This record gives sequence, C-alpha cells and structure tokens, in this order.
Amino acid sequence: MPGFDLSAADLGAIVAFIHDQKAKADTLGGGRRSVDVSDLQTGNAEEGRKYFGGDGKCSTCHSATGDLAGIGNRFQGLALLQRMLNPGGSGRPAPVPPRVLVTLPSGEKVVGPLVSRDEFSITITDAQDARRTWQVGQAEWTIYDPLSQHFDLLGKYTDKDMHNVFAYLQSLR
Repeated sequence: MPGFDLSAADLGAIVAFIHDQKAKADTLGGGRRSVDVSDLQTGNAEEGRKYFGGDGKCSTCHSATGDLAGIGNRFQGLALLQRMLNPGGSGRPAPVPPRVLVTLPSGEKVVGPLVSRDEFSITITDAQDARRTWQVGQAEWTIYDPLSQHFDLLGKYTDKDMHNVFAYLQSLR
C-alpha cells in the first residue's frame, strides 16, 4: 500500500475517529471471557459419535481408543471445545509442522517439515537438517497438514454438529 502524505490535522482526525469507534464498540457489551458449561451441554453424544465416524471424517485421523482415549477426563467445558475447534491454538504445545513432499524436475523427491511458504517460494528442513528453498516453477510440492482438516471443518460444522461432537468427546472417559 502506498504511503499517504497527510497533514497533522488530517492524521489527528483519523486517530480521533479510530479512538471514537473503539470507545463506541467497548460500550456494546459482549466480551464474554467464559462460557457456562450448561451452554455447551446441548449435544447428543450418540449423534456426535455418528458424525465423528461419518460426515465429519474425524476417525480418519483420530480414535476414541487411541489419541482421544480419556479426553473427557483431561478437558472439560470450554477447554475441550477449544481443543476440538482449534487444536493448535495459543498456549498449547506447538503442533507438528506440516510435512512437505517436494518433487524436483529431475524426479528427486525431498521430504521435510514446512518452514515457510508464500506465493513465491517454499522452504523446508531436509533430512540433513538443512533449510532448502525452491521458487515457484522450480519444483512441485504437496503439503500434508494434519490440522488443516480442523480448519476446513469450521466452515462446514453446524452448531448442532459441533455440540454433538463435543458431547461425544465428553463421553470418552
């Protein structure tokens, strides 16, 4: 975005406008920082189990007797819901970075964790722990990100689905 050549008066007016909008937003209430457990207790665990193994495709990565065994004992209420909807959220151990398969024009394949990606290049750490970068057009790559399915589901979940899966996860004790 290009810079603006604003007078002190114009800059002051913009700052005043922003502060005024923030003050108005602060008076609107909201800002709730906790959730009553009873607000979350509206789901059906059996329907959640069906969604987990069916349309939600959760069982392609998770297992009620494996990684999720006892999750209902470890997390309750909002903490469980947050883990379900955003497993890599703040304050949690860093999730495993996405893995990348890079195929070079020679046919050589390089696999490693993703370091960075933008519209121009991709960088991974290879098997020798060296960072390697390729520009778009120099190689083809496929990114395998286990958390991406959680983010994809956010746009597909209905409130009913979410509460049902939540109820099912609570039942895994």
